[in-house]
Amino acid sequence: MPGLKKVVFCASLITFTTLLSIFCKTETKSAPEQVKADFDQQLIELQTIVDQKLFKAVQDLNEKAIKQSFLLARAKYKQLEYYIEYFFPSTAVMLNGAPIDEIELGENLIENPTGFQVMEEIIYEEPSKENRLELLNEIKKMQLNLQRVSRFNEQYQLTDAQLFDAIRLEIFRITSLGITGFDTPAALQAIPETASALKGIEDVLVKYDASANKAIAPAIAYLDKNPNFNSFDRLTFITAYLDPISKHINLLRIEKKIPTAASGSALHDDAVTMFQPNAFNVNKFVGNSTLFINDDKIALGKTLFNDPVLSNGGKRSCASCHHQSLAFTDGLTKAAAISKGETLLRNTPTLTYAGLQRGFFYDLKAGTLEDQALDVVHHKQEMDGSLAQASARINTSKTYSTLFQKAYQDKTGKVDPWKIQHALASYIRSLSPFNSKFDRYMRGDKKQLNEEEKKGFNLFMGKAKCGSCHFAPLFNGTPAPLFIKSEAEVLGVPASTDTIKPKIDQDLGRYALYAYPQYKHAFKTSTLRNITKTAPYMHNGVYKTLEQVMDFYNRGGGAGMGITVDNQTLAADKLNLSNTEIKQIIAFLGTLEDLH
Repeated sequence: MPGLKKVVFCASLITFTTLLSIFCKTETKSAPEQVKADFDQQLIELQTIVDQKLFKAVQDLNEKAIKQSFLLARAKYKQLEYYIEYFFPSTAVMLNGAPIDEIELGENLIENPTGFQVMEEIIYEEPSKENRLELLNEIKKMQLNLQRVSRFNEQYQLTDAQLFDAIRLEIFRITSLGITGFDTPAALQAIPETASALKGIEDVLVKYDASANKAIAPAIAYLDKNPNFNSFDRLTFITAYLDPISKHINLLRIEKKIPTAASGSALHDDAVTMFQPNAFNVNKFVGNSTLFINDDKIALGKTLFNDPVLSNGGKRSCASCHHQSLAFTDGLTKAAAISKGETLLRNTPTLTYAGLQRGFFYDLKAGTLEDQALDVVHHKQEMDGSLAQASARINTSKTYSTLFQKAYQDKTGKVDPWKIQHALASYIRSLSPFNSKFDRYMRGDKKQLNEEEKKGFNLFMGKAKCGSCHFAPLFNGTPAPLFIKSEAEVLGVPASTDTIKPKIDQDLGRYALYAYPQYKHAFKTSTLRNITKTAPYMHNGVYKTLEQVMDFYNRGGGAGMGITVDNQTLAADKLNLSNTEIKQIIAFLGTLEDLH
């Protein structure tokens, strides 16, 4: 019997130890493992809403249920947005990408849009048999894409660094896109959906700090208390709620000794807010490390920029058309050609902040600043020059020899076309000071903006919908948080200021380079920084004042004015801005002027 008791005792001990081991293993699951498990469960909930509620509502043609289930699905997606956008960016485009065709020029491929934004357009237009069948088809595509996310997620092993980077970037996405209504222009659910996105961030933070909800709860409460899209105070929300959350995320990361991740964003990997000094890593806008800028390259580029040595005949420099006092524009309707009395096709764009974009010229024909420099120097009506010939001339200069030696660590000091292109590009990349009144306000100096300017910012980012194309903080067409693509838009810009019988400007824009119907009259979305210095406006310089520009947008662009623009990407609906609101927006735009 004693032997039997001993055997039973040992068996019981082994069983207890095994169960304890299993229990402890479950309890000690790492934070990334917990987040991944939570995501799987939340993804199932999203799939269930799409499969059982939204799909059925469309089948039943129950319009009220369609909208309710759609908004429910969107809210659940927003809760998972930080994760899907970070780990499955290609699928994220198919789930919630912009409702415009994606054209792959190298492959001559057109990708039709799909996902929530496409569904929203269909749901919020007059219902018909045809568009409800189209909606069912969109839901089926979404079901497949959600299944794809589920399959892909099985293969992922997350790290702490990745999760902290994902939620950091989601705060930036909310700041620049979410609260503007960028992806919900018809339903206008930006404010409640921001609360859902913050709930997703909170779900991550509490895995690392049980009290982390204290950082998120006030922001969600503010959103719940102020749900109106048009009247929402975005400036207060960013500075008093979103930025403190970003700082909390960073402090918690440091406290837990979690390293930064090698982010895909053009911001520095350790940038806490998009508005801090030196938030952007300009070197992330270039192809490789050989193109990185330094002070010597910038100094050399500035000298070349102001020297007519690059042009044929030595009579024109880059500075001839890009005047520093006018934020590197020329104040002309269209740029002056090298031939006396002639003009170029388009208005001269600002070079400030030009280095922080992914395409150059109004038609985006150049992919790098180096290519832009090459094009301008060789253009017959711009500089009519030759970089090879300019190199030969410059090589006779001892001063330039010294400057090139310093910039490129080349003992010979020999000049070649590539070095000239790169030096010019380096100088232009340096023209992003971020020292405007707006920048200073966002960094804590609350005396910088007056009430009119604050109201203007909130209108810009909200009711006027400017911020859904001119993305903060660059206020150009390169969206946060990754800044990996610069966009072009079709606005229907007229040939003159005639609003009675307006006619579209005949410049075909990108279409002249690539004959896709979507590109007809498409032009790059330029930065609004320093816009008070860069009149006249638009690619053709048609508008002399910001008041005229605002009137154009207030009418709904060309299509809103009555011009037939079948491919206009700007909403043709009138904005219904009052004269006071227009003045407030223009007052805000004035705060984007750099201070020296």
